[in-house]
Amino acid sequence: MTIERLEIKAALTASDDGTIEGIAWPFGSTDLVGDQIEPKAFASATAPLPLLFQHDEPVGVWDEIKSTAEGLVMKGRLLINSVARAAEVRSLIVEKAVQGLSIGFVTEKASPRKGGGRLISQLSLKECSVVAVPCNPDARITFAKDLNMTATAAENTIDTKALNDLDAKLTARLDAIEAKAQRLEGANDNDAPVDTKAISDWAKTGKLEGADTKTLVVGTPSAGGYTVAPEYRADVIKKITELNPIRQLAGVTSVGTNKVYWPVLNSDAAGTWIGETAARTEDEPDFAQVGIDIFEHAVIVPISRQLLEDSFVDMAGLLAERIAVGFAKAESTAFLTGTGTGEPSGILDALASLGGINETADVIADIVDLYYSLPTQYAMNGSWLLSRPTIAKIRKAADTSTQRGTIWSDSLAVGTPPRLLGAPVYEAPGLATHDNSGASTVGASALFGDFSAGFRVVDRVGLEVLRDDLTGAANGIVKFHARKRVGSSVVLPESIVALRG
Repeated sequence: MTIERLEIKAALTASDDGTIEGIAWPFGSTDLVGDQIEPKAFASATAPLPLLFQHDEPVGVWDEIKSTAEGLVMKGRLLINSVARAAEVRSLIVEKAVQGLSIGFVTEKASPRKGGGRLISQLSLKECSVVAVPCNPDARITFAKDLNMTATAAENTIDTKALNDLDAKLTARLDAIEAKAQRLEGANDNDAPVDTKAISDWAKTGKLEGADTKTLVVGTPSAGGYTVAPEYRADVIKKITELNPIRQLAGVTSVGTNKVYWPVLNSDAAGTWIGETAARTEDEPDFAQVGIDIFEHAVIVPISRQLLEDSFVDMAGLLAERIAVGFAKAESTAFLTGTGTGEPSGILDALASLGGINETADVIADIVDLYYSLPTQYAMNGSWLLSRPTIAKIRKAADTSTQRGTIWSDSLAVGTPPRLLGAPVYEAPGLATHDNSGASTVGASALFGDFSAGFRVVDRVGLEVLRDDLTGAANGIVKFHARKRVGSSVVLPESIVALRG
């Protein structure tokens, strides 16, 4: 038996009669793993289509699918009169406990995107689910009614019977309160029993004197605490994951094999100055080649089927998100400090072949010297990779120096990196701090260069997440298999320089 891989991507409304509508995929957006889907990819999508909850339970049917300027809009029905779970899902949507849509599909045609992920141009849409945490944060419920209303094909009116019943109950309670108040008024304060006198005292002083009082409190279970239920949130608190930006700066290539070679021109043919009839010298260019191996990064995440079914958190979506983040962290670390043995080769793996200088006590002088140690053509396209502590030291030194105060400039545009000596600055977690101690765990506190020319990333297989319902079925376990194949290496050392600690 083969396991068909459904790729889950993750806006939504529901009315009282179960009508539901939302944007299943906003065009022009990128999901949590870097994928984009073109509008034409949904050309073959037709209704009816299954409407599931959390990619698991059928709760309705999608009757209409259409592409708009905003995205892929889907309209359908929750079968609230025949499927009990459908009524619960409608309540969750109305109360905004779940507000996401997530599509399940099989990719038929895709191409890699620069910087990671894919551009999907053709797919086979299998289902669309209501979820708590969509893979695409912009996929949201768009239409929902909060009032309890009965709807038929001919009318949409307020349930008058329910309102009449509520009015009768309120009237009965008010009558009872009024009768008790009249009984209290007929007694003298001095002759009244203790409970009546206590109420009179409370009305005058705000205190209960001489009365045995009991208070229902949350802190005591038997005094009412059992009736207070804790609230559980569907949004999971996540620690920050720091990534360096090497992939976005490097030259990225997709290949179809486990190793790739590039020819390298070491030197050109050189001539000599000669006389009119003097003998000509012979010379030829010198070539070499550089090879990059492909390595695989993988993990298996087992989870019980009952947890997937019963958790109020979209565990499948959460696992896919965190797997993508974990893989991105492992990849970015390898691109900087990878050894090339069992993992991609990072920039610092070639530190001995890079140009540059040794750091001194004057960080500003070091940065200026490092900038001008790189050939002009590379410096014109150069970028800085610095650790956060090193950035802090450079800024403090620049701010206190009247002659060098313009060495650092912040950008006024959101998302645009600051500049150091005119070149963009990117934080690179994993680089050593610029502490002038003479000791460094990675050997460099700053890198400057044309990384698109000097460092190459080779993608063989993008991130794949496969749901395996079979191999652990005997023990009630579902396994999520994730893998990615990628390689990297410095291919042109002369285009990158390092400030060595």
